[in-house]
Amino acid sequence: MTRTDDQIDKHLQSALFGTPVLHPDEQHHNLGTFHERIDLGITFTQALMRDYSAELQTEMDAHPDYQLLLHGLLDEDILNRYIKLANQQQIRFAIRNDLMYQHTPTSLAVALVANDAINPATIDIDERFPLPPLSTTTPLSHDLLLDHIHQHLERNRQLFNGRHHLI
Repeated sequence: MTRTDDQIDKHLQSALFGTPVLHPDEQHHNLGTFHERIDLGITFTQALMRDYSAELQTEMDAHPDYQLLLHGLLDEDILNRYIKLANQQQIRFAIRNDLMYQHTPTSLAVALVANDAINPATIDIDERFPLPPLSTTTPLSHDLLLDHIHQHLERNRQLFNGRHHLI
C-alpha cells in the first residue's frame, strides 16, 4: 500500500467504526476519562447511599481547575444536587448520557477529574473521607440494601431505555 492508500484506509476505518479509543473499557467505566486523571470517584452504590457534597466541595476548593463528570442515569435529585454544587463552586461539569458508559453498582456515577494525570493514592471517596463509625446498627441488612440498590439501578435503566426507545 502506498502512503495515500494507508491514509484513505485509516479514514474509512474511522468513518465506519468511529475514532479509535485508547483503553475503551477503562473509559466506559470511568465516564469517558482515564483512571489516572480522576481525583475523586463516587459509584452508583455510594451515590444512592448518601450525599457527598461536603467532600466534593472540599476537593473543588482545593482544585478549582478540575471538572465534574456526572452519569446521565443518576437520579434527578442527585444529579441536580451535584450540578448546583458545581455551579456554586464555579467548576466545569459535564453530563455523560451515552449508552457506552457503564451503569453498574460499582461503575462511576460522579467523578472529579483533572485535565492531566494526577494518580492519587485512591479515588474512592469513602477511603479519602471516611465517616466516623456509627454508634447504632442500621435496621437494613447489607444484602437487603444491595438488593434495593440493584433494583433501583435496573428501574433507572428501564426508564432510560423507554425514554430513548431502546426497548
